[in-house]
Amino acid sequence: MRARGTSRRGTRSPARSAAHLAGTLAVVLVTLALPAHAQPSVTNFGSNVDVPKDAQMFLEADTVTYDSDTGIVTASGGVQIDYGGYKLVSREVTYNQKTKRLFARGDVQMQQPDGNKVYADVADISDDFADGFVKALRIETPENTRFAAATGVRQSGSVTSFEQGVYTACESCREHPERAPLWQVKARRIVWNQQEKVVRYYGARFEFFGAPIAYLPYFQSPDPTVKRKSGFLAPTYRQSKKLGFGVKVPYFWALSDSLDATITPTYFTRQGLLGEVEVRQAFENGYYTLKLAGIDQREPDAFLSDGGTVDTPSSTSDSRGMIGTTGRFEINPNWTFGWNILAQTDENFSQVYAIEGFDQTYHTSEIYLTGLGDRSFFDLRGQKFEIQSKSGTEENYQPIVTPTLDYEYIDQNPVFGGEAGLVANAVHLSRGDAALSAVCSSPEFYVNAQCSVPRTDIYRYTGLEGDYTRASARAYWQRAFTTDAGLVITPGASLRGDVYSSSMDFDDLPKDPTRDLDPDGSGGRVMPTGSLLVRYPWLLQSPHSSQVIEPIAQLLVRPNEMQVGQLPNEDAQSLVFNTSNLFSEDKFSGFDRVEGGTRLNVGLKYVGTLDTGYTLDAMFGQSYHLFGENSFAQTDDFALVGYDSGLETDVSDYVGSLALTLPIGLTLGTQGRFDEESFENRRTDVSATYGSSRFSAGLTYSFIGAQPIYGVPVDRRQINVSGNLKLTDNWSAFGGLGYDLENDAIINRSFGVGYADECFTLTATYQETNDRYQQTEAETTLLFTIGLRTIADTKYSYDLNKKENGS
Repeated sequence: MRARGTSRRGTRSPARSAAHLAGTLAVVLVTLALPAHAQPSVTNFGSNVDVPKDAQMFLEADTVTYDSDTGIVTASGGVQIDYGGYKLVSREVTYNQKTKRLFARGDVQMQQPDGNKVYADVADISDDFADGFVKALRIETPENTRFAAATGVRQSGSVTSFEQGVYTACESCREHPERAPLWQVKARRIVWNQQEKVVRYYGARFEFFGAPIAYLPYFQSPDPTVKRKSGFLAPTYRQSKKLGFGVKVPYFWALSDSLDATITPTYFTRQGLLGEVEVRQAFENGYYTLKLAGIDQREPDAFLSDGGTVDTPSSTSDSRGMIGTTGRFEINPNWTFGWNILAQTDENFSQVYAIEGFDQTYHTSEIYLTGLGDRSFFDLRGQKFEIQSKSGTEENYQPIVTPTLDYEYIDQNPVFGGEAGLVANAVHLSRGDAALSAVCSSPEFYVNAQCSVPRTDIYRYTGLEGDYTRASARAYWQRAFTTDAGLVITPGASLRGDVYSSSMDFDDLPKDPTRDLDPDGSGGRVMPTGSLLVRYPWLLQSPHSSQVIEPIAQLLVRPNEMQVGQLPNEDAQSLVFNTSNLFSEDKFSGFDRVEGGTRLNVGLKYVGTLDTGYTLDAMFGQSYHLFGENSFAQTDDFALVGYDSGLETDVSDYVGSLALTLPIGLTLGTQGRFDEESFENRRTDVSATYGSSRFSAGLTYSFIGAQPIYGVPVDRRQINVSGNLKLTDNWSAFGGLGYDLENDAIINRSFGVGYADECFTLTATYQETNDRYQQTEAETTLLFTIGLRTIADTKYSYDLNKKENGS
């Protein structure tokens, strides 16, 4: 080991030079006094970083003296010591060769190899920095946390005890450092074990702004460097009429670096003890989770509603439970295998008891295999659809899909100078109960989205009982030509084929005698299509703007649709005609229906850009059925899709869209459908978003004209607004509102405030939801979330619904 001593006093007189020579001799003697440690590497004071066994100590000071009789070396005046990554600075350091102790006093600062910074008035430590005693101690960690104490003792190289200690993750106020931080934990004794990576607090008192708010005789938290460690997590609280007051106390168990579990008992004063266990394991190429939950209900009759009906078929059973698992694995860069599966004793156990990850109103259990190539896509999955509604019957109408296959491929090499590709789909599904709905007799019988007096002659069959299998494939080709005049001509051709087998029960259902429906059988169909797309973009440029005006026309020539009413409609029940699908070859959303007949689609597109940052994108168009049968006017479709879409007449409704972007952060957009004769508004969607550094907001407005054939004989108008305002650097306010303009009713509303800084988060939220479609119960909830960085996060939710709480 080497030591060095220097003087920073400038030019010396001959007498001082002699003194300097004596000081130099003292430095030489320090080399003998501070021996190099030949023992194995050790974990040293305040750090878990090993000091190399051949580490040498370097000392620098204004003055160094050595007393050979006592074996004491004294360094004073700007003392700096470097040892194995440790850096100690003090006004004076004394080393006792016999006791092997370093004694530093006066503005002691120590930088540790792991980044911790130690500040003290006095430090008495061993010469290997392994143990020590410190007065007026303060430690700052790289994780921006702080320990302080009147005295601190270091033992065994990894355990630091703070007497009358203080811990916080908050920074001191720069303007008023004497003020208490936002929160801190004061304790009679704090023990920081860096070997076990845990901090223990004895006689702990929690303070906010210096005022005590809670006391615990003992608790522990992970070391600030720990991302995951076994131990109890912060409790969360919940209250509702049916469950009572609930306290959840999770225990996190880190079984290994890649495997952990959470054991969560939750006690409800009305229903008893709910048990949850979740296991998670990570691998190099993926992960899996497994969750189990169950309860033996103490008061199952609490789930009886005022009307005498039961929320779910099994809710009045004593025992309820679930098992759920998720997983995802990357087989290689192109293939992924995964699953998300839920099984439970009744339809809505996971939602009633808020089982995290499985409490959605609409949940899909599935197993999937996905492949993604440069110009190909493969997706194979089996699915079961769960609806956790309060009635508990909607799930019975959902099919089990085993499996569905989607495949797309685009040839990498040109075919006859153009692009060729293949799209394929196959599905097999089965359903236990048929789902159908009747058209409402008149608007006055339509109450809260439910028809009280339906007609008896028109029905929509949205799902049939039995089994259904179909395989479809479509091959296509297209090539674009550009003339000298700028006209872009794209001819194309496609051929689609389907085979199917259906054994669905239709005999016991009410029927409309005017419709020829027969889903029981097997067969096939084909649909050849010839297409021609013509575009003529005009570019208009000026010194400060560019504009493109583009007329577009598309001709689709094909025979009539085959087998309408012979194939169940399972995947093509959604059809919204707008500018996004105006030029689609097939406007149906799925494969069970295929568009037929000769059709002409026309439109005008405009794109304008200003160099000031304004952009405008607009389109307006219409579709014309020229020859053959109009697929959208076919009433034999089981779900009557297309009947009121705006495409059911030979001349379609008009569709238009407009999007405007402003450089101030504002974006406006709208699209609509208008009657082809009266130009009456059939459907309009409007959206607006604004975002800046301090404020963001969004607005959506939807109008959907009456569609009696779909069981909605009245217009629907709804508006949703949301916003977030940053009040200060730490405080923000947010809120949202959904309003049914037609029925003059609030659908949902929420508002709250939040605070966040480097050490503390607080959110208070009020939420009110009124589901007019009665899939879930009306809820009014007050939610608090509090987070103390490195200590704990906790939540408390309270059900304010008057009916549920009887207030």
